[in-house]
Amino acid sequence: MRILSTFLKKIVRKKQVDSQEEDPQEYLSPQETEQTFETSQSSPASLELSHEHPLYRLYDMRTEKSRNTPPPEIVMKGCEELTEDQIRKELMRFRIEITKAADMRLKDATPKITEEDDATPHLEPSMDALPFVYVSSDRMYAWVLVFPPTGWGKELDRGLIFEALEKKKVCYGVDEELLDKLPEEYNRYFHLFIIAKGSRAAHGDNGYLVDYFLRHIERLPEMDEFGNVDYTSLGAEQNVKKGDLICEAIPPTEGIAGRTVLNQELRCRNGKSVALPKGKNTEVSEDGNKLIASIDGRVEFSGRYFSVKPLLEIPGNVDYSTGNINFIGDVLIHGDVCSGFSVRAMGDIKVCGVVESCDVEAGGDIIVVKGIIGNMETIVRSQHNIYSKYLINSVVHARQNVHTDSIRYSNVYSDGEVEVCSGKGLIVGGQIRSAQGIVAKTVGSVYESPTSIILGGQPYAKFEKQLLSQKINEMKEEMERLERQPDSPHRSKRMSKLRLELSVSGMKLNKFDRDKERLEEKLEEKNGCRLKCGTAHPRVSITIEDETVVLDRTYNSCNVRLVEGEIFLI
Repeated sequence: MRILSTFLKKIVRKKQVDSQEEDPQEYLSPQETEQTFETSQSSPASLELSHEHPLYRLYDMRTEKSRNTPPPEIVMKGCEELTEDQIRKELMRFRIEITKAADMRLKDATPKITEEDDATPHLEPSMDALPFVYVSSDRMYAWVLVFPPTGWGKELDRGLIFEALEKKKVCYGVDEELLDKLPEEYNRYFHLFIIAKGSRAAHGDNGYLVDYFLRHIERLPEMDEFGNVDYTSLGAEQNVKKGDLICEAIPPTEGIAGRTVLNQELRCRNGKSVALPKGKNTEVSEDGNKLIASIDGRVEFSGRYFSVKPLLEIPGNVDYSTGNINFIGDVLIHGDVCSGFSVRAMGDIKVCGVVESCDVEAGGDIIVVKGIIGNMETIVRSQHNIYSKYLINSVVHARQNVHTDSIRYSNVYSDGEVEVCSGKGLIVGGQIRSAQGIVAKTVGSVYESPTSIILGGQPYAKFEKQLLSQKINEMKEEMERLERQPDSPHRSKRMSKLRLELSVSGMKLNKFDRDKERLEEKLEEKNGCRLKCGTAHPRVSITIEDETVVLDRTYNSCNVRLVEGEIFLI
């Protein structure tokens, strides 16, 4: 019996050695072998195991019983939503768990041999096929790898897979089709299959606005091939009728909750609603999603809200038939503004004709299609930009830019840029003050007309500051007169109003100083202000800060700027 026992030991050990030396690829066709190699080498979702791994040792034991078993293939398929880094981490975690499971299975499947004389070797234990279920760390995926049966154990069936899923509590998103067909698959053993997939939470989309009018209109004069600008095209009014739709709010969508493969709910986030930018003279529709104009006028976006400014349209001239105009919205004049009359508006002013010797003041842009011609008593003021065909014998103040074809014997004060590039592009006579720079074709004339160019500072703000200081002095004088009067209800009411106005005016004066600092910083970023012109004639005086130079000859392609305290003509 001892001799028989020793002989059987040698046979079992020889079979184990032979099974390890066999090449598992010999049971595949050349095409299958090449495909398996490419998958294991090129796919970042594949896991490489050494042939000493317990999984391969189990595979070697299987090939002794069934030589048509394909070699192991561990590729995490079906998780395209995961990044390569996430897949790498999952493979590391999977390696640990599959190594433990395969090692336990190998110990249970290895035959036990006794050393006693009368002992006989135990044959391979009979164990049913064993599905190993792996759940991803985020619990959104579940894979299954099946160990084959040993001895007279039962082959894989649906019940064994379902039982393994139940032990792992995988009950959502299970691939029922795979449950049915996997027991009949050729590569059902030692291959990794995705058996269940969770559904990720879908967050709702935020609401958004659909605008039916432009929020910002840039009036950029465009020159034709002859260098002329059509000033009629600058008045791009966004006119609206009462009841017209200005903008619409698209409601947010609700989110959809997700589920893990363990049937755990994943919370979702609903989209946020957006508020309608409701301003003056607008109303919200009954459903709360539409912004509608409540009056006829012009649509304007003020930075946060849509509002409708009333539009005053004058079909002819501003003369004795209309009188002076003082309007809270926009003014459109199809004719001229005749001498001796004034036009004031809180919005834009557009004049399709000419502006004569009169006063025009706008809280927005001023557009004069044909031009401004006065007698040096004409004062045109704009809180934004001024566009005019020409300026003759006029006084013009603009908080931002001035754009015209020519300036003749006029005084211009601009806190922005003065652009005289279209048409003749001529500046002759008068005094042109600009905070940020002047661009023209020609400055001065061959007749050596005195022309003054002053760059830097805050010309418009300085003018407003003077007006405000004058107003404050007048209010102080009135306060002194009221203080000398006897007490009365009228006196008390007037003094209270004056104190409030003086306080507000004082804050405005302080704001001028702060604005001046910001402008100086802005000019430093732009490397200072400068004069650019094609031709500069003699008797043109150029002042930058405290430096002044008077040209004594004609300069072409002139570029004047201040460098280290000195004026340079380049």
